[in-house]
Amino acid sequence: MSIRKLLLCATVVGLAGCSSVDLNEPPVEPSLCNAESASHVTGRKISSALQEEAKRSSGADMIRVIRPGQMVTKDYRAERLNLQLNDFDVVVRAYCG
Repeated sequence: MSIRKLLLCATVVGLAGCSSVDLNEPPVEPSLCNAESASHVTGRKISSALQEEAKRSSGADMIRVIRPGQMVTKDYRAERLNLQLNDFDVVVRAYCG
């Protein structure tokens, strides 16, 4: 075995001991979003208080505000509430994903 391979193996083994994962702690399950519970925010002007209200009522872990023409990723996140706005910063749609 070459010295380079030996050093690489020793480094990998050494770094494996530095893991910060606590195996005794149960994994945190994300809260699933329920957009129907947040549908009351449609037709209202966006504000930080409205965002928090929508997040709380939907049970979502996170919220994303989408403005007209804004680029967004297509990743689906069951724990995220999306608030789609019109040109006047009024919520026109609340949906999960």
